[in-house]
Amino acid sequence: MAVAHTGDSARNRRRVAVVGAGISGLTAALRLDLLGYEVELVEAAGILGGRFGLDKLGDRQVMTGGKNIGRRYHTFRWFTSELGADAYESFGYNASRIKDGQILTLDSERRSQTLKNIRRMGSARDFARMAAMAARIRADERNRFLGSRYFSGVSRRHDHAPLSSFFGREMTDMLVRPMVIRNNGAEPDEVYPGTFGTNLAMLMDHYDQLAGGIQPVLDAFAKRVPVRLGATVEGLEVRDGRVTGLRVSEDGAPARTSDYDGVVLATPAYATAEIVRSARPALARRLSDVNYFPSTVVLVEYDRPVFGHDVRALAMDDGPCSNAGSYGMEERHIVRYTYSGREGRLTDLSPENIGRLTGEAEERLVKYLGAPRAERVNLLVKHWKAAYSGYLPHHAGFLAEVRESVAGVAGLELAGDYIQGVSIEACARTGRAAAGRLAAHLTSPSAPARAAV
Repeated sequence: MAVAHTGDSARNRRRVAVVGAGISGLTAALRLDLLGYEVELVEAAGILGGRFGLDKLGDRQVMTGGKNIGRRYHTFRWFTSELGADAYESFGYNASRIKDGQILTLDSERRSQTLKNIRRMGSARDFARMAAMAARIRADERNRFLGSRYFSGVSRRHDHAPLSSFFGREMTDMLVRPMVIRNNGAEPDEVYPGTFGTNLAMLMDHYDQLAGGIQPVLDAFAKRVPVRLGATVEGLEVRDGRVTGLRVSEDGAPARTSDYDGVVLATPAYATAEIVRSARPALARRLSDVNYFPSTVVLVEYDRPVFGHDVRALAMDDGPCSNAGSYGMEERHIVRYTYSGREGRLTDLSPENIGRLTGEAEERLVKYLGAPRAERVNLLVKHWKAAYSGYLPHHAGFLAEVRESVAGVAGLELAGDYIQGVSIEACARTGRAAAGRLAAHLTSPSAPARAAV
């Protein structure tokens, strides 16, 4: 795809790297490309997409990771539109719990019934407390993301204790736990009230899916921006307080230095910590504090639909499987079993154990939903050792420390799931913002040009 760039010739000679091919890095790289920079995307894995989790289920290409796109995901939709993909199909938000033998469904298409069901999940006090937070999110878009003024105040007042102490036991077990397990892979006693706005915001949105999946978007991106796959960044090169390049090992070979005028590290906090450790050890130590939790996804294709139209997902708390849901609104014969939370942190991924656990989850769907005993046609397992960020208590303070440290390294910017939140939109926002900050630095009179070679 040919792109006409504007800008002075000095700026166009500036060479920048974006590390990480998840949505944070993809968005940063596209933004820098649009601004006229010579961009290179560097990714350790062999494919683009990060935790979109592209894989094959039989002959079908699937996404084992994030794939639901909120109606408020403006940055992500800008990204896909720039790459020629703006066809979405409705998926909604549909999740169910069992209380006293009755199915309570939260459905973005049935708001009134959803509110009634939420009221039944906890005390009037807890409902009012959650409703007040929801009102803040509706009133100010910034409250959907980490570090907002309102939720920073919540953090100062309440992050001395985990989220499990913030709401009553019933609301925590029935509603809060499935939310934080789904979004963070964490238990309520492993996250904090000051970050809960990110969870609640995701409950309040309506969701679509890309009609053609993410692969056409990634293909269009790769035609536009140079990509180095199988390239592991081992360190950051800094001289006289500014970034000069990266040490990169390709396909396991000894690392070599690549020169850049600026770098965006769009990687999870633990990976970013390793990259900056030799140049900025204090920053690396702070980034290493961010909590991450594992997850295993088992996708199973059956010979018939397992879910109906009205109930397409069930959160469970009586075993290692935390959630079972249909892959798509009309693809209810494909079920996604998610193993996360304390009981779901699997270490035995053998076919025998996965088969046993899947069978147990299938029996729960039969028991609770009256699902048919369908035959398995294809099965796929995807495991992430660090699938989700669980953030930190007093996370806004952590973000301020990171910003101050990064400001001391000219030409370095950070993006990723620990900055605004784990949602696809939050990650995309950090990538676009990091690209904007780097561009502002590189166009300033104080930014020296990379030496000619």
